[in-house]
Formats: sequence, C-alpha cells, structure tokens
Amino acid sequence: MKRLLVYAALVAALVSAGGARAYFTAQTEMKDSVITAGSVAVSVEPTSAALTIDALAPGETVSRTLEVRNTGTLGFDAITTAAKKAGITDFWNALQCRASCEGVELYNGPLSTMRTAPVRVPTGGTARVTYAISLPPDAGNDLQGDYVKASVYIDAEQVR
Repeated sequence: MKRLLVYAALVAALVSAGGARAYFTAQTEMKDSVITAGSVAVSVEPTSAALTIDALAPGETVSRTLEVRNTGTLGFDAITTAAKKAGITDFWNALQCRASCEGVELYNGPLSTMRTAPVRVPTGGTARVTYAISLPPDAGNDLQGDYVKASVYIDAEQVR
C-alpha cells in the first residue's frame, strides 16, 4: 500500500511538472466585419393595366410585354399568375394566354388558370415576358361587349 502511495505521488509530481511549462502565443484582430442579408425585390414596367386590350375579336390574338426587373441583391425566379377582379365570368373563362420569354414558352392555356414556368432574373437583370391573349375563333355572340378586369401578379422567389 505504501508503494502504491509512492507511485501515485511520483505520477502526480511528473504531471504537475509538465503543466508548469509556458508556451508563446499571439492573436490578431480583423476589424469591422459586416454581414448583411440579401434582398429579393421585383418591379415591372408598365406598372398598371399591362394587359389592357380594347375590342378583342374571336380568333384574334393581341400581345403585351412586361419587363420584370430585379431591383434586389439576390437572383430570383419569377412566376406570373392572373386573377379576375370584376367582369363577366364566361368571358374570363374563354380567354386564352400564351406566355413566353425570349422565345421560350412559359404557359399556354386559359388565362383564368395561368401559372407560368419560372423565369430566372439575375441581380440587376431584366426579363421581357410576352403575353399573347386571344379569344377562341368559336366564341359565341353571347360574349359580345363582355369585359373582365384582372390583376397580373409576378411572384419572385430567391434562387437557391
């Protein structure tokens, strides 16, 4: 038992002697680091009544173009939808739309259910999206003089 105590004392002495050593150290500071979150911001031109068409006839197609601008600091994907705000539902349901960007078709079908494929818009960039609105050639006389008031929505989501 005495021997065990002597060994323990020797081990403790060796460990404490090793801990008494000193090492040189240094440190430097990199000042004023600022981290800012990016932003997604979208604007369009024209800013209102972008799809206004007077006197659309059966079988006729009229095109309107929107410029979608990225005014934020992050690239985004833009998707277009439309919603009826007032007017005649039968006329709204009859309208057709073909949306495209730089020759690439984004949507082709009823304006009432439009949800385009995404368009990538880089930071500071612009995408020109064209909407070809038409009334089918077989539209009946019951649609004469009808109207619809609609809003167009551009939803932008950060590129991942």
